[in-house]
Amino acid sequence: MVTQSETPDENSDRTPMIGWLTVVLAFSLPLYRPWLGLAATLVMLLWIFDGNLRSESKRLKNHRLTLAIILFLALNLLSLLWSSDPAAGLRYAAKYRYLLLVPMLATAVSGLFRKRAAAALQIGAVGSVALSVAVLLGALHIGDSHPGDPSATMAHLDYTLILAVCSLLALTRALYGTMSSSERVVWFAGSAVTAAALLFNIGRSGQLGFVVGLGVLLLRWAFDASLRIFAATIVLAVVGVIVVWVGAPPAVQRMNAARHELHAAVVDYDYQSNIGGRLAATVVAARIVREHPLLGTGIGGNIPLFRQLLDTEFQDFKPAIYWYRHFHNQYAQIASELGVAGLASLAWIFWVLVQGPYRSRGLAAAASVVASVYLVAFLGEPFFHKQIPLIAFALVTGLISGAQLDEKVDHTTQ
Repeated sequence: MVTQSETPDENSDRTPMIGWLTVVLAFSLPLYRPWLGLAATLVMLLWIFDGNLRSESKRLKNHRLTLAIILFLALNLLSLLWSSDPAAGLRYAAKYRYLLLVPMLATAVSGLFRKRAAAALQIGAVGSVALSVAVLLGALHIGDSHPGDPSATMAHLDYTLILAVCSLLALTRALYGTMSSSERVVWFAGSAVTAAALLFNIGRSGQLGFVVGLGVLLLRWAFDASLRIFAATIVLAVVGVIVVWVGAPPAVQRMNAARHELHAAVVDYDYQSNIGGRLAATVVAARIVREHPLLGTGIGGNIPLFRQLLDTEFQDFKPAIYWYRHFHNQYAQIASELGVAGLASLAWIFWVLVQGPYRSRGLAAAASVVASVYLVAFLGEPFFHKQIPLIAFALVTGLISGAQLDEKVDHTTQ
């Protein structure tokens, strides 16, 4: 991950305990969920009670990403006023508390600990791949994992998203980071290992997010380089697609299955599949949005209305999706809960993340990669409603934002 910044603060430890907890958080993210929740909660509590709240808050002055996150949280909490199920809505909104890790990590984690956290995240990701391979080969059994679904540490949808983010951030570090040749090889290898795991794990949202994120990264890097490197990048991308098509039958089978499921839903009105069910849920969500276009049903109020519509207007969809607890699409989820205002507030978070501004090309590339993966993966799953993907977003975005804030400090002192 490219989060380093050449500033006098590089080796200062503003809050060492938070720094070490961030390293634990990064390492445990791909490996062990209990540590994940514990470390995230401790970071938040220490940030509030460590005595540096005033100085840390001062660093966030005019930090647009923090403002965007606060607006999004405020809109969700305000929507409880018109929700038909505010108790369920409050439980849902509580998950968004992890977004507050973004400004907390940005202000409390020094450059040294950002580097350690980036390395810990990649080590944890490679370790999780080793566990996944062991499950794939039948040498290990963890929870519900099995050779057909070898995600050993979390649900397969979450796992492919985490693999995509880790692989692309490691590749960003290898392409843009300042390091020795041997270190660059290590980061390339880490990226390759986590990318390879996408071929035998299931979870099309993360896989599609990886493909788009890789395209965004390579295009950015190629345009930053020479025309010859740009042409070589295109050739390598084509070769990579061919290698996947020929050498990774499970991935190809999943792509063919997706095509058949889409055809069955659109042409034959058969919604008894993953993609078919998601399309049916999106149709119902669109009906909800037409009825509540500006502010939605309020958080928690969309699912009761969803089931009411299935009982009345969309009975053909009922066998396939009545059991849904959410819409399996972040955009449909937000639009039905918070209307156009909710989609705009979500878009602002990602717009500010991508826009920066960043003085470092590496930071700009890392921000674009994270945004690309999540925005594409949101089509298949509401990842901001799930603990692991939400903490992952907050972690990497917080580290990127911390480096961005250090860039501003460095710029003002020159």
